[in-house]
Amino acid sequence: MTFVKICSVRAVEHAEWAREAGADAIGMIFADAPRRIEMNVARAVRRALGPRVEILESNIETIERERRAADQPLLVGVFARQSIDEIERVLDQVDLDLVQLSGGEHPALAGRVRRIVVRAVHVSEGMNARSVLREIERAPNTIAHLDAKSKQGGGTGQRIDWSLAAEVAAKRPLVLAGGLNPENVGEAVRFVRPWAVDVSSGVETKGEKDRDKIRAFIAAAKGGDAS
Repeated sequence: MTFVKICSVRAVEHAEWAREAGADAIGMIFADAPRRIEMNVARAVRRALGPRVEILESNIETIERERRAADQPLLVGVFARQSIDEIERVLDQVDLDLVQLSGGEHPALAGRVRRIVVRAVHVSEGMNARSVLREIERAPNTIAHLDAKSKQGGGTGQRIDWSLAAEVAAKRPLVLAGGLNPENVGEAVRFVRPWAVDVSSGVETKGEKDRDKIRAFIAAAKGGDAS
């Protein structure tokens, strides 16, 4: 069953909607971005979901096992172009389950974070599956997150080449992001066969999380497996 992350929640009710709909992970943005969450809200989301889920190994089997055992979505903090000190300050205030590095950070930074890391690999024009795999291998002890390249890194809502993503997914578990929505995520799951999918703007209406779209996205993503 495809692992589903609903990203850039900015209110406790958004996290509750995602949990009720069957989300496996919930993302909160701590980078300097329009969807950045306030620290007091982030702490409230942590309290609402429950205590931190301790994950000690960077493989999908462990992540899935611990998520099922906890019976709650994993809480993911999203960072971009921030120092290890900034990341650690957030971890001291919000007990995150996983850390996502989305700003093209050097692979060495992942090894310094005291959480399992999801590392974005930004797919730009001219890249092929081989070059994407080489970039993933630069940080072997992380979970790969494929998204479209942009000036700010990722998070543009632009779709990447699914054929390329499928080639990569055949060799490495990955999180597929970029341009996904309730209407196309089932097709994406069937075509690419990613381990996980990640969505932000695709479940929003006028820039705000939409409860019905969250439900529809998760149902379509997990229904794509059955097809």
